[in-house]
Amino acid sequence: MKKFFIGIDVSKETIDVSFVESDFQRQPEYLAQYPNGKKGYRSMVRDLKLAMHGTSSGQWLFCCETTGAYDRQLCHWLAEHGMHVWRESALQIKQSLGVRRGKNDKADSMAIADYARRHHDKANLYKVPDKELAALKDLYLYRQTLVDKRKAVKNRVKALESQGGSVSPAAKFIRRDANRELRRLEESIRECESAMKDVIRSDALLERNYEHVKSIKGFGLVVTVALMVFSGNFQNIPTANKMATYCGVASFRSTSGTSIDFRQDVRHLSNRRLKGVLSMAARSAIRHDEALRQYYQRKIAQGKQYGVAINNVKNKLLHIAYALVKNDADFHPGHVCGQAV
Repeated sequence: MKKFFIGIDVSKETIDVSFVESDFQRQPEYLAQYPNGKKGYRSMVRDLKLAMHGTSSGQWLFCCETTGAYDRQLCHWLAEHGMHVWRESALQIKQSLGVRRGKNDKADSMAIADYARRHHDKANLYKVPDKELAALKDLYLYRQTLVDKRKAVKNRVKALESQGGSVSPAAKFIRRDANRELRRLEESIRECESAMKDVIRSDALLERNYEHVKSIKGFGLVVTVALMVFSGNFQNIPTANKMATYCGVASFRSTSGTSIDFRQDVRHLSNRRLKGVLSMAARSAIRHDEALRQYYQRKIAQGKQYGVAINNVKNKLLHIAYALVKNDADFHPGHVCGQAV
């Protein structure tokens, strides 16, 4: 068991640090605020050694909320220096704290330290991701940024065209410049996709899993890469059921006594980006794969609404993808027949 638990509240520019001993008779203590950078991390570790009476870092457990890019450098630096780091869901920490009146960074860091002390047995220690997988994720997210920009430009042109009337010089300039920007974005997207393929080919395990999953009807480069990067190449989220929960495909019910029984809405708890690309894959699979089309039609015949039936297809696709990776095999349409999810 760790002897000290360090809670870190991470923001873009700074980190607020608190610590607490394993003794539940003691309350968390606030240490200080540091710059969110390597210089600040070194100062934090130096001050922690003084505050914790010279205990070794092997007796420490750092805990912080998942804040995307803001905490990535911190967790990476601590893990590279042999320290134990636990990245926990911000929602999980928030719901465990009970009723709170007001908040600030100092109080949040103290609450995170106390959370780590109480729930350290559930800690999932941070591991430095493979360079290839990290590069693939960066490329995927950058491609998504380019796609969003392309969509914004197209919407601007569409709105201009819907106004009708005579074409003014201003409208001509906007359309000409927008078309130029669209061509540039299309080229950048193609280059980004080519870079993604180069990264996949540079790693044998990435390439193997990519080829297996991409063999599923409806799975192209974007859907396959999205599933790989968000699952940690099927290692961080090791089962199809856990992945279905992560991307909001699994169904949950809320029941209590005889008066409460309804399907729980879990959309706000899911990875919406991944769920969106899976929806595209499901619609494509229904069109191009006979077995999956029959599966979808069977769900509709059972009285399920369109959205629920599509959700069932997405769940089916996840189970197929994980089975292919596990069995080191490509997809064959006949394999899905007779299986139920």
